[in-house]
This record gives sequence, structure tokens and C-alpha cells, in this order.
Amino acid sequence: MDDRIRTLIAAHRRIAEERMRGLPVFNQRLTVEAVGFRVVEGRLLGVLISPWFLNLVLLPGEEDDWTDVAVGSACVWEFPAGQYEFHAAELPGVGLHYTAALFSTVADFSDQETARAVAEGVMERLLNDDRSRPPETVRKGGGDVLFGRSMSRRGLLRRVMLMPE
Repeated sequence: MDDRIRTLIAAHRRIAEERMRGLPVFNQRLTVEAVGFRVVEGRLLGVLISPWFLNLVLLPGEEDDWTDVAVGSACVWEFPAGQYEFHAAELPGVGLHYTAALFSTVADFSDQETARAVAEGVMERLLNDDRSRPPETVRKGGGDVLFGRSMSRRGLLRRVMLMPE
């Protein structure tokens, strides 16, 4: 596992213990876990499960200079499954990264295995394009846009949730 992913997990585990545990949005059945992280266009992309959210996370590549990116700013990234709006975030030790909310509450997840299966399904659907187009990168709205097919976040999640086992 990449050190950046270990650091991301450790930072969210600290947040869980120091700030989130005991809050109504905290699902005791879940723990912080990184799922499906892989290199996409030189950046690390995966799903972060926490007891209070399930997010896509994009960590910078070696060639990225995000020093001028403002925390909270939005950027559209495109994948084979469509365009997704990510927001810049910064955590001590992790640095600047982008997140896109998949589930802003995970209260309905019955266990870690269910959350992991959804995360794995999201990554599979997000990065696989039935039309098998080669990747391309363009600039759009101040951020990189990868690939080129549109599907709403709701459509992606609907496809993940309806996947055959």
C-alpha cells in the first residue's frame, strides 16, 4: 500500500476518534478503509470508507502542482462513467487532495463488507467504459478532465447497486 494511502487512513482514523465518534452520523459498524486505489493518469484514485461518509478520493501525482488550489474549490474530473465534481480538501499529513461524495451519510450500511462491496462496485463502474475509448486529458473549468462519457453520479450509483453478484 502506498504511504499516501496509509497517511490518508491514519488521518481519518484520528478524526473518527477525536471528533466524530458519538455523533449521530457516526456508524459504529464501519471503520476507515481505503478501497480500490489505483493510479489513473498519474494520480491515485480510490474510495475512502469512513463511519460517516463514503467518498471518491483523488491524491496528486508526482507531476501535479496544486499549490494554487483553494480548499473547497470545485473541479470536474471525467472518467469513463461520466463527469464528477470533486472538491479540494486538505488534511495535516495528507496535504491537498480532491474528494467527491458518494454517500454523505452511511447510516444505512449494515456492515463493513457491504460498504466495501459498494466501493469496489463504484471503482469498477467508474473506470470501465463499454466503448473502450483510449484515455485522453483535456482542461475544463480550471481542472483536468479525463476521458469523455457522461453519466450522473446517481446513475453510476444506481448501476453499482443493481450489479449482479
